[in-house]
Parts: sequence; structure tokens; C-alpha cells
Amino acid sequence: MDPRHLVQLAAILEKGSITQASRHLHLTQPTLTHNMQTLEMQAGGRLFERSRYGVRSTPLGEMLAREGRAIARRLKDAAEVSARHRGGIRHQVRLGAGPVVGAAVLGELAPVLLRHFADLALAVQSDRPHLLLEQLIDGGHDFVIAPSWLEHPPPGIVRQLLADDELGVFCGRRHPLARQARLSAEDVDDRAWISLGTASPFDQDVRGKLAAVGVQRLRAEITVLGDASMLLDMLAQGQHLAVLPRFPLRRLATRFDLVELPMPGAPMPRPIYLWSRAAMVEDPVMGEVSELIVETVRRWVHAPDL
Repeated sequence: MDPRHLVQLAAILEKGSITQASRHLHLTQPTLTHNMQTLEMQAGGRLFERSRYGVRSTPLGEMLAREGRAIARRLKDAAEVSARHRGGIRHQVRLGAGPVVGAAVLGELAPVLLRHFADLALAVQSDRPHLLLEQLIDGGHDFVIAPSWLEHPPPGIVRQLLADDELGVFCGRRHPLARQARLSAEDVDDRAWISLGTASPFDQDVRGKLAAVGVQRLRAEITVLGDASMLLDMLAQGQHLAVLPRFPLRRLATRFDLVELPMPGAPMPRPIYLWSRAAMVEDPVMGEVSELIVETVRRWVHAPDL
């Protein structure tokens, strides 16, 4: 198979039509159509179905398009490596982080890494943890800082514990419950909540934990995906509650004027890890980057003010 044909297939499925893909790729439609016919013959099956609404991938087409996207990323990475090398940058670290933990640590972690590695460039992305992990598996990141919902890492992925963290219930200091020294389930019942991804009372495990201490009615008035600052700004207004990880929130509480509520029952564990591909930590520079991230974040976890 021609790798270019795989990249072209990925573009067709992304753009939704051969017409749009041909413009994006600067190819004529007959050329692109011919290339897809060649690829289908080599693959032994249909790659996509046409309709008046555009194209829709077949299972075979989606699998091959995934390979095409990986090739396109590698080509883009190669171009960026060349550009950085011309500018004196010898290494790049692509670092992903969950929204809340990213807001809590990346602002201080980035300068630590840059001071330690004089020829380093950072590419930082915040997203929902399960998406970041998928991107890590596909080669889109070198490291990911995110909580774990998996008992074991996927094949080829390793993780190191950064914070043996727990979930808590937080609100703005102006919320009526923020002034109470003790809370019962009845105090929290039927309150308005903000949901953030899986770290929310709308995650099945967390909902079960709250139900176990007597909280039955959870009104999710707002759902925020992938943006911690927006959630924390809204939470600080004092109208809502949110289930969030303790370690990041303790670092962010002063900035956003938030407090943790004294909920009944035992807290729910939600450890935070540094994830990477196994081959990555074998590289001397990346291994040193990994060690510095772990050492720095663990020091913050155990700092006296936390």
C-alpha cells in the first residue's frame, strides 16, 4: 500500500466528501478517486459508503484511516522537528493533562522542565483523561498526567503514581453550605451540581458512593467537558456543588475561592498517574523528563500547605 493513499483516505473521512478532501489535499477528484479504488483493491474491501450526505466509513476504512492519521501525524512531527532544530531546539515533550490536574500543576511544572532542559520545547494539551490516553496509545503524546479508572495500564503503556488522591465535594465560598461545620446527606440532597467528565456525581461509581451516605437526588444543571477554568469560575459563584479531585483543588482553592464540604462517609480514591509509552522512558532524555515530572509533582503533593 502507498502510505499517501492512507493519508488521503483519512482526509476523505475527516472532510466527509471526496470533493472537500481533494481541495484540502490539492489533488484533482479523479486522481483521488483512482487512488481510493487502488487502495480498496489492495485492502480487499470497501473503505467507505457514499450518500447524498457525504461519505461514511466502513469498519475496514476506519481501521486504515487510523493508520493514515498516524502517518500524517508522523509527517507533521518530522516537519516540526526540522523547524525546531533550525531554531536551536533539540527535544520536544508532548504533554497531555486532565483539565483539573492540568490547571493545578502545568503552570508551575512547565518552567521547571524548561529550566532543567535548555534545549527543550513543550507542547501541552488539556483534555478528558480517556481521550488523552487514546491519543497516547496512538503516539499523539509523550506523557499524560491524568487520574486512572483502569485497574491495569493498556499494553505498551506504563504509569507512575503521582498522587494517591481522593475525590471530594467542593463549592464556592459564597455557597450556603460553605459556612456549615458539619453536613448530613439531607443538606446536600437535591442541590444543583456541575459535572466535569467522569469526576462527577454522574459517574456511576461516584453516584453509588453518594447514594451510600444517603444522597439521592442530584440535579446536574451544568456539564463542562475539558475546561477546568470555566467550571471553577462557575463553581466559585456559589450556586453549585461539584465532585472534584482533592490534590488539584487544594492547589486551586485560593485562586478560585473554593472550599471542600465536610461530607459524611469515607472519601473515594482517584489516584493520579504519569502515563507514557513503555519505549519512551527508555530514551535517556525522556527518562530524565519523566523522573523530573514525578519528583516535582510528588513534592507538591506532600508540601505542608496541602
